[in-house]
Amino acid sequence: MNEKTLLSFHASVVKDINEQVVLKLILENEIISSSDLVKITGMRPSTIFNILKQLSARSLVSFHGKGISTNKGGKKPYTWMLNKDAAYVIGLDIEVGEMTTVILDFSGKIIAKKIIQLEIGRTLDELSESIKKVVYEVITENNIYTDKVLGLGVAFAGIVDYLSGIVIMSSVLPEMNFPLLERLSSLPFPVLIENNANAAAVGLKWNDKDKTKRNSLTILVEMDKNVSGLGIGIVVDGELYHGASFCAGELYTHMPTLKEFLSTIRSRFVESDIFKNYISSLDSINMEFLLEAAKQGDVIATRVFSMIGNIVGQTIAPAVALLNPDSVIITGMVSEIEDILTDSVRKAIEMRVLSITANALSITTDKRYHYSVALGAAALVLEDYFRLPLLNK
Repeated sequence: MNEKTLLSFHASVVKDINEQVVLKLILENEIISSSDLVKITGMRPSTIFNILKQLSARSLVSFHGKGISTNKGGKKPYTWMLNKDAAYVIGLDIEVGEMTTVILDFSGKIIAKKIIQLEIGRTLDELSESIKKVVYEVITENNIYTDKVLGLGVAFAGIVDYLSGIVIMSSVLPEMNFPLLERLSSLPFPVLIENNANAAAVGLKWNDKDKTKRNSLTILVEMDKNVSGLGIGIVVDGELYHGASFCAGELYTHMPTLKEFLSTIRSRFVESDIFKNYISSLDSINMEFLLEAAKQGDVIATRVFSMIGNIVGQTIAPAVALLNPDSVIITGMVSEIEDILTDSVRKAIEMRVLSITANALSITTDKRYHYSVALGAAALVLEDYFRLPLLNK
């Protein structure tokens, strides 16, 4: 590459960076004036004008109106916002017998969400065909043109090599090291594949307005009658941490199933008007049933969620001690019972870590519940799109 070509290349990259900076500022502020863009970026007014002109020509941003003049008077500044209809992203959470899907607009707002019960298949071919079928169905149902889809994010329970799109191991299929990305390459838009807890962590990071907290653990708790699992999405200094072999957060400790939790307090079912009729039929109690009972203040249901929180706290305490994060966010269906869960998680952690570590720790729940992973999968695409390009040294 000769010097002239190199200079041209660098000028092009800088232009791309400047455009991405402006685009991301508009995203983060929702509505922002051109004069504020000049102040924040330090770019010349003419540069900002040309960037906004280019972005507007590509229908990525739109003119919102005139803002308020300063105290000194002068012209009212022009304000800009993202064109939310410019593009869409799809997120997909894959579980055995179920797919949860969401569609976000260009600004990251939910425009559609759906839980689909289906047999996804037991082979890679059957799984990939099921994914494509569901994706095309939700696109058609929501009247979206495929050329306006920025990409598809797919979240998988298991160990995922997100760089190559290979699922190293998962409970969804008996196969190992299967190239899911390759099988989805016929879709007319980019596809990103990630572990489900990591996807949830990205979704929370993407939607978090508090940028001061940059080190977090997202705890994905999945539990029902006969299955259970706990995954951790680790964010360090604002970036998702995968580990050397994509296994970061895979503690592989035993999490009791819902049936096992219920079995330990079956003798107390007589204390509950709801549960006293289920002493001999634990298989009839699923997570939805337990959630509804807890919301009604049932003593057995609240006790079970306290037990779940205690186990979660015990399980993640070593990770909290090791990484000293500023926040822990619990997600999954169990997060609907916020106070009981977080209180028991905190008590279990406080018994196992230094007080200075526990006192600095914020423990909250994700309010998106069943859709947290699918929303995170969609956020993977948006984060990738709005990421600033790097200038090669």
